[in-house]
Amino acid sequence: MNVRAKPKEQAARPRPTRSVTLAEALAEAIVAGELVPGERLDEVSVARRFGVSRTPVREALRQLAAIELVDHQPHRGAVVAGIAEARVAELFEALAETEAACARLAGRKLSASDRERLELLHQECRSAMMAGDHDAIPVANRRWHEALYTGARNDILAEQAMSLRRRLAPFTRAQFGLALRPSDSAAEHEQVMQAIRLGNEDGAAATMRAHIASVARAWEAWAAEHAVRLSPSPEDMRASLRTM
Repeated sequence: MNVRAKPKEQAARPRPTRSVTLAEALAEAIVAGELVPGERLDEVSVARRFGVSRTPVREALRQLAAIELVDHQPHRGAVVAGIAEARVAELFEALAETEAACARLAGRKLSASDRERLELLHQECRSAMMAGDHDAIPVANRRWHEALYTGARNDILAEQAMSLRRRLAPFTRAQFGLALRPSDSAAEHEQVMQAIRLGNEDGAAATMRAHIASVARAWEAWAAEHAVRLSPSPEDMRASLRTM
């Protein structure tokens, strides 16, 4: 009797470290405008506020500096960096093109086991989104996207996509706060999956590009709804000075 083997259960993912959890909390406060540009992030004060030692604080600030939410300035230490609207737009544009390429290659290269895992993660992500589970949504969403990177079988593209997604993580998490965004995102994921199921490489790329563009618009809507103050780009600042 030919019995189809059940997919192996995924190993339990390690819990995030204190520094990662702290970095996420600080990033959310920066994106929401609770920590304003130029505000000093004193290690002792931050450690006291979150009930941790200075070691995870130092690592969290390093992580935030890597995604351009924190600056290290002489004689001041870590300070909140301004969020430049043009810079965020460029990051989303780069992510859209990179993920579109990953989706196209995944549509061509996915192995049977990769396809099965992608479908499983798609269903887990959809369930979290439809349930409105705001703790589970970012994790499930990231895992689905990362499975697509793996399925593309191109380490260079995967590394670029991972790097861009890390830098945009605070903004992609924030946009899920819009009431209709989780269900919209679930529908967009399904469009990508449908193209992949049909072996439509161009369709997979186009629907993924449209999905990331939708994420960017949702972030802009969330920022407007929460009156997030975005910093002008250096070019905008120079232009305004020329008109003075």
